[in-house]
Amino acid sequence: MQDTILDADSNEEITIDLKKYFALFWQWAWLIILAGIIAGLTAFLVSRQITPVYEATTTVLVSDSSSTQSSDLNSLRASELLSQTYAQMMTKNPILEETISRLGLTMEAKDLREMISVSPVTNTQLIEVLVESTDPTAAALIANTVVDIFTKEIESVQTTRYDQSKESLQAKLDEVEDEITYYNNLAASTESEVERADYFARATQYRETYYSLLELYENIWLSEAETISSVAVVEPAILPDVPVRPRVLINTALAGVVGVMLAAGGLLAREALDDTLHTPDEVKNHLNLPVLGAIETISQDQENRLIAMNQPRHPITEAFRALRENTRFASIDRDLHTLLVTSASPEEGKSTVTANLALVFAQAGVDTILVDCDFRKPVIHNLFDISNQHGVSTILFNQDTAIDESRWQSPIDHLRVITSGPLPPNPAELIASKRMKAFIEDLKNRADLIIIDTPPVQPVTDAASLAPEMDGMLMIVHPGKTSISAAKQAIEQLKRAKARILGVVLNPLDLRRSQYAYRYAYQNGRNDYRTYYHKTDSDPSKNK
Repeated sequence: MQDTILDADSNEEITIDLKKYFALFWQWAWLIILAGIIAGLTAFLVSRQITPVYEATTTVLVSDSSSTQSSDLNSLRASELLSQTYAQMMTKNPILEETISRLGLTMEAKDLREMISVSPVTNTQLIEVLVESTDPTAAALIANTVVDIFTKEIESVQTTRYDQSKESLQAKLDEVEDEITYYNNLAASTESEVERADYFARATQYRETYYSLLELYENIWLSEAETISSVAVVEPAILPDVPVRPRVLINTALAGVVGVMLAAGGLLAREALDDTLHTPDEVKNHLNLPVLGAIETISQDQENRLIAMNQPRHPITEAFRALRENTRFASIDRDLHTLLVTSASPEEGKSTVTANLALVFAQAGVDTILVDCDFRKPVIHNLFDISNQHGVSTILFNQDTAIDESRWQSPIDHLRVITSGPLPPNPAELIASKRMKAFIEDLKNRADLIIIDTPPVQPVTDAASLAPEMDGMLMIVHPGKTSISAAKQAIEQLKRAKARILGVVLNPLDLRRSQYAYRYAYQNGRNDYRTYYHKTDSDPSKNK
């Protein structure tokens, strides 16, 4: 499955291979799961060590004065502002200090303030008072006590505004009441009708004054009731039995998810920053070359490195045979008499592939000569365990002398091996010399196929010097090691030398670690490959 995105700046299509990322995650699924398990287990152990914190909540209702109750927006805004004001006042020092004193707490007001969180409930007249403490009993007591003290404080502050007026009116009422009593007593004790009538008249006047004052006193009470807001407890705090922190299960689950995401993100970042070639698709996209073969990792002991000679029925030997046939088909429009094998960088298994490829060509009856032209770090003589005293360098330096084929080693029928010989002081000049060209032309008359092993392209120019004389070239790519830039530079250098590059060989391919295992088949007159997610069967009969 692929998604295609058009880059607006470059007008190029960027292809996202979803299968590639699925395979990446599948390959490293064990690591992703392990990261989640480790992160979750760590969070679980840490959470268990943290002292639990309990939370108690008291909810109060702020009732605004009846004189301000209306349905307009200003009144609603006033109610919200009043709730916010009360929320701020609840954590002021006087309230907190009184709470500390009443409960006998051994802390300062600032410490208690850090334990309390007061917040108005949006679009309501409710206020929530939340207290956190390592002691569940203390959390509930503090929440209820703070609200109780604040409620009484608000009532005290609001009633103080009317106390002076009520006290003044009460004094007047008492004074007038005394006057009424006084004149009533005089009227009752006098014998004069005139005086009695006068005293009753005065008492009546004071009684009218008393009623007026009493009415005024009642109006003040009414005004007080209408303008004073109240704070009532809607839901008192109860003793919490479950801590709010740490949430062991939630922390464990979240840590596990974060661990998985970090591991997956790390893999994606590693994949994005990875500048190496891994798959045939990447080779085709970046190098514009076909993949002619993929060789599974070969053991580095002496016997297994020449696996095509020592284990002819091994699945890896079958892979070399597939490479042989694909190489033939890649050069179908031109006779293949000379084949050069090289790589972009050192340590990519070039010589091992060259030796085994020469063996399978010889096993197919092709008269083959394997020539080691690596005058920097020759390996062929070590692979075949033969002497390197006589080889290409001695032949070129003694060109006036007829070539003595008897010195060439023949490990199997149809295969002769010419080692590099003693290392010359001027390998680049020797490779590019006319003597080398003449030597190669001479070899063409002595065998059907000449396979030449050369140093890597990037460090030296030896392979590029021989390239124009070759009928074909193979480029060895080490999956996960050969960088795209190095491979591109090597191919550009070879193409400038007019090299005929047949294709790429992936070597070594570790089926246990690689995202893909590859097999190749010739279909419809051209090279093609199929991708399988499998491990090669150990039974050679099943791999023919």
